[in-house]
Amino acid sequence: MTQTDQKTTHFGFTEVPEHEKAGRVQGVFGSVASKYDVMNDAMSMGIHRIWKDAMMDWLAPRPNTRLLDVAGGTGDISFRYLKRAGQAHATVCDLTEPMLIAGRQRAEADSMADSLDWVVGDAMALPFDDNTFDVYTISFGIRNVTR
Repeated sequence: MTQTDQKTTHFGFTEVPEHEKAGRVQGVFGSVASKYDVMNDAMSMGIHRIWKDAMMDWLAPRPNTRLLDVAGGTGDISFRYLKRAGQAHATVCDLTEPMLIAGRQRAEADSMADSLDWVVGDAMALPFDDNTFDVYTISFGIRNVTR
């Protein structure tokens, strides 16, 4: 394949070769993982919290369900889901391990540790068996998936 035939995808405001996107995403989110939640608040002026709460209203989490939160980063969606569902289980799957580490370090993670799993994985090749989960979310992470 010649360079002009190479498939590209978006990364921010630029086009990059598809095979480079995952590494770039990991680089960006790995470098901001410890500050990610504060950055979300600052960049959205807290509006992201309203969006996430509206998402939970729509999902209507129920007890005894299993959530797969893909590109779940620091677990914000999973924490909200578990609080609303009561007795449930959530798996946070993210390409960037530092984001998962930051999530595990959050206070909610301690109180919900028995109800949470943290898995490094790619949204395009999920490392789970079919029919393992009742609910699938991806939220803002969809923008970082190549295909």
